[in-house]
Amino acid sequence: MRFEVSRVMDTIEQRLTTDVTLAQAVVDLADVARFVALDGGRPINLLRLGMVVDALSRYLIDAGAMLYPVVGREALSEAALTSKERMVLGRWADDGLIEVTPVVADRPAEIADFTGLPLIVVRDQPQFAARFPWLVDSPERVLRLTPRAGGAVLTPGGEPTPPKDGKERLVVKGTATLPIIPLEPADAESPAAPSVLSADETEISDVSAEGESSEQGESPEPVEPAPKPSPRPAKPAAATTADKAAADKAAPAPKQEQGGRPDGLQSFTARGSQRAGRTRVMRRRFTRAEPSGVGAALMAREWRCGEPECPAFGRFRRIGQPVPRMRAGVPACPRHGQAVKDIGPRPPAFAVSVVVEDLARRRFVVGADRPMIVGREPADPDDIAVGQWLHEAAAAWIAKEHLKLEVRDGHPVVTDTSENGTLIWKRSAPDIKEETERIYRKSYQLTGWDSVELYTGVELIVGDHRLQTIVGSEPASVLLDAPTVALRLID
Repeated sequence: MRFEVSRVMDTIEQRLTTDVTLAQAVVDLADVARFVALDGGRPINLLRLGMVVDALSRYLIDAGAMLYPVVGREALSEAALTSKERMVLGRWADDGLIEVTPVVADRPAEIADFTGLPLIVVRDQPQFAARFPWLVDSPERVLRLTPRAGGAVLTPGGEPTPPKDGKERLVVKGTATLPIIPLEPADAESPAAPSVLSADETEISDVSAEGESSEQGESPEPVEPAPKPSPRPAKPAAATTADKAAADKAAPAPKQEQGGRPDGLQSFTARGSQRAGRTRVMRRRFTRAEPSGVGAALMAREWRCGEPECPAFGRFRRIGQPVPRMRAGVPACPRHGQAVKDIGPRPPAFAVSVVVEDLARRRFVVGADRPMIVGREPADPDDIAVGQWLHEAAAAWIAKEHLKLEVRDGHPVVTDTSENGTLIWKRSAPDIKEETERIYRKSYQLTGWDSVELYTGVELIVGDHRLQTIVGSEPASVLLDAPTVALRLID
């Protein structure tokens, strides 16, 4: 069990950051660690943070979703934590992966206000609404964490409204027309075939793994019933044996339809083609608001704490910085409480997601001082490897070091370094008709909603510019290696 806990903690660690460019939501770590309703276990359990990571991944439909945790200093030595959990918390704090502050109070809400990140809460926080009116005026920015079916879900603006009959159901909402394919009557032993939707046919729809309504606080729009198939013609009278034989000889053999999920090569089909398999429709979900005026000013500068070893604003910090805490109008280090020094403009940086088959798999930062190599298997372990998500044909096409991402003059720039070239999808908005340009051994400046395609189905998306998609799988849980105990009652 000790090794299983270590593995799951290491997996959770990869999804934590205090870099405001990389983070996608902020949370009070101790609040969720003490949220016993999630699993009914110990009074405080660090594994519950993994349940929050999973909930954020499902909410964003992003297998690489990054969480910004804030924790009070007293929680680092909480007696109810195991020795392993206290050691892990200490390592995360020293590496700057979690923000440590003497008193948490409204610090998570302050970070959300300064950065525009959504705030994950386990209860309402009306006591902070005077300083941050958006807690009441913009409820979509607050994601409520609630237990559901052995896990946790995030709901914008409060508790989800349960269906009147107590049953969960899938609600599809949008302007697209979903094709209805009449099915032949199946035998009792034959499972129903999954529906097939085109990724470019559906505009805005909503599906959650838990069957939540697409619009919080509103009744779902009625879905028009599918048109009934035309009645089949009556069967003709029995034909003679000679007639049947002649008809069978003249008629061509019917084609056998291929069912089930497509194999690895077929799954990377051309954009816009229909894909078979389990589908889940995604609507655009709240990702980030505009930062407040104070927050924008703070994020535009780089800060230095008087403590040289400070994991948040020290000179040895390797990842992007958080935002300072405001004390009487003066920017201060949240950990040490002393004023931080303005050392100049913050270098421009951009978050980039690796998207494979419409599902974001990993998120990383490209900065003016941090160019990144992306490929099948780059030599430097700090660069971005995509080989684990590639089938044979994609792995043969994508070079070990396929392209370079960097920032020039405040804009992200991609430079192809491969033998096969790189495709650029040009978009000024998410819904316009795409135009493409293939680059070979040259650079291209990304603007608007442009994306970079290494191979069909393998893309790099800048920022949170996710297109409306249909995905065939859910993000994997970070708790797959967590130890579990099964109990059975014996009469």
